[in-house]
Amino acid sequence: MRLFGHHPPDTTVRLQNRGFTLTELLISLALMAVLAALALPAYQQQQRQTRRIDGQAALLQLQMDQIRWRSAHDQHADALSTLGWTTDRSSQAHYQLRITLADADGFTLEATPVGAQSADVLCAPLRLTWQGPANALFSAGQHMGDDPERCWKK
Repeated sequence: MRLFGHHPPDTTVRLQNRGFTLTELLISLALMAVLAALALPAYQQQQRQTRRIDGQAALLQLQMDQIRWRSAHDQHADALSTLGWTTDRSSQAHYQLRITLADADGFTLEATPVGAQSADVLCAPLRLTWQGPANALFSAGQHMGDDPERCWKK
């Protein structure tokens, strides 16, 4: 006897697999690994470029502090503490700051990368040199008077 809407189970119909095979999963995983390997260096480089702003901002602040100091004294300050700085680190601590030259005519400031930023070897250290009444020179890397890697983008 057959009830309305009820069919006997069909033994010839098999259930189809509705998931992914192991091969498909491994191929997908390999593609994601390749994409990550290509994207990671570009991401790290972008992070280094972004953190350079921390060093540049610190050097520009030091420049302003030096100019203020010089307006009241015979020469520029030769120590960060003289300018009122309590630390030798930039505001986000990506750079160590120092005054490498200070006299009556000018000064040179350096920001050396530390921590994760130390991988930024092309732009280490960032430099700001002040000469005469109003001549600022921005440089980076091994080149004292140049910025070949364009670390100081304007």
